[in-house]
Amino acid sequence: MISADISFSYDDEKEIFSSFSLSVEKGEHLLIIAPPESGKTTLGRIITGSIPKYRGGRLSGSFFIDGSDILALDIHQRMKIAARVSQNTDEMLLFSSVEEELSFPLENLGLSYSEIESRTEYALSLFGLERYRKVSTAELSGGEKRRLLLAVLFAIDPEVYILDEAFDELSPWWRKQLAELIRHLDRTVIALGSHMLSEYDGTFDRAITIDECKALSYEESSFVFPAIDMHEGKDVLRVENVVIEREHRSSGDLTSFELSVPWFELKEGECVTLLGDNGSGKSSFSRMMSGLLKEKTGTVSINGKALSQKERRGKVAFLMQNPFEELFLPTVIDELESTEASQTAIEEALSLFSLVPDAYVQELSYGKAKLLQAAVFYLLDRRFAVFDEMDSALSSSDFIKAVRAYLDKGIALLVITHDLGVASALPGRKLMIEEGVLCEYK
Repeated sequence: MISADISFSYDDEKEIFSSFSLSVEKGEHLLIIAPPESGKTTLGRIITGSIPKYRGGRLSGSFFIDGSDILALDIHQRMKIAARVSQNTDEMLLFSSVEEELSFPLENLGLSYSEIESRTEYALSLFGLERYRKVSTAELSGGEKRRLLLAVLFAIDPEVYILDEAFDELSPWWRKQLAELIRHLDRTVIALGSHMLSEYDGTFDRAITIDECKALSYEESSFVFPAIDMHEGKDVLRVENVVIEREHRSSGDLTSFELSVPWFELKEGECVTLLGDNGSGKSSFSRMMSGLLKEKTGTVSINGKALSQKERRGKVAFLMQNPFEELFLPTVIDELESTEASQTAIEEALSLFSLVPDAYVQELSYGKAKLLQAAVFYLLDRRFAVFDEMDSALSSSDFIKAVRAYLDKGIALLVITHDLGVASALPGRKLMIEEGVLCEYK
């Protein structure tokens, strides 16, 4: 059983939690829904001990799990009690291979070699990662990294599983698999999310908000899009007869992966949705189109003029899954001013994406960092843009706001998502990568 009453604030800042109370029955599966910057990730870090130890702040109160106040325990002592999957996969991946990532926490638990091997094999098979055992974590797709972190969590098998946006970046099939695993898990589960997903329905015993722990119902909180108008312009981006090769350089056991794109077209102001399994090549296609990855064969053109890899970088914006890969300056206003946009445009972007100018970038929540990333590219005014999993870690209203801002400006959007509800609600064509080929979604 969990019984908690805590207060927390970062140094010299407003309180994140003020006498926040939480009660969870042993073995209960609880879903907490709240928008970015509401304290979800902070709560998970407090439970597992990285806050305030590594990030500072003032914490008071108690957090009892099965009669023990875990706030009095060090991080390594909490591992058997509570462990989490972070919404930012890169912040938790520390080692050069999938196998090492799994074995390290098990070694810290003092398990025997045979037990470590048994748990590693079980976790790899549970999340379809057997063939990636020797592969570098840097070569995994976003969804594969998510599955690896889940594999680590299930290998540790703590009393309390904390899932911070853990369904995001997973394909629909893997989302269903995770939901099924949770339903049959005889452990306490606390899942943290920014918006409702269809997979949550029937998976959790309760759904609450983080604000005063108000109860939610699935039906009242489903992801709903209003109508979005598209304003098509004259520019047309075409991809013809492109083949993209992706190698796993860290492992000679895996053959290189090829993606074939016979034909793709994106018109200025249009919205196109792209679906596909984890590791199918969605991000690789986006990197190629935006000039960050060189194609093996084929051409990319705008209005019939072939573009070099370098030219594409100035034409196509690629908003990566992890926003922190594209944010480098100290504050929000520094990032926005680096675009050399006018002060009027910057003020508009601050308002449009609900940003605070003097906020430190590295202290932003994952979701708020995505809004800053969207604001930066909005100001750069590229006529074509890719939203790679932009809907993950954002509330429905924030995601709609970003999509609408770009479409209202006449920017062509390629939206990559794993949420079939989001895909069906978005306007425009739907595409799918299946068996290494980009094709129409049926």
